[in-house]
Amino acid sequence: MKNAMGVELGESERTLVESYLGLVRVLKDGKDLAPFERRNAMKAVAALWQVVNGLDFDPGNLYEIGV
Repeated sequence: MKNAMGVELGESERTLVESYLGLVRVLKDGKDLAPFERRNAMKAVAALWQVVNGLDFDPGNLYEIGV
C-alpha cells in the first residue's frame, strides 16, 4: 500500500490505515449500531484520521462520514 506521495507504507502503518478504513466502512454501512457504539467509533475514526493524515494517505473529509 502506498501513500499519496508514492511511498510504500510499512506493516504497522498499513494496519493503522486498514483500521481507519474499516471503521469508516462500519460507520457508513452500519445501520444497526447503538448510539454509544456509533459515537465511540466516530471518536476512534477522528483519532485515526490524524494518524492516516500524518502518513500522507489522504484520508478524505470527516464530514463525509458524519463525524
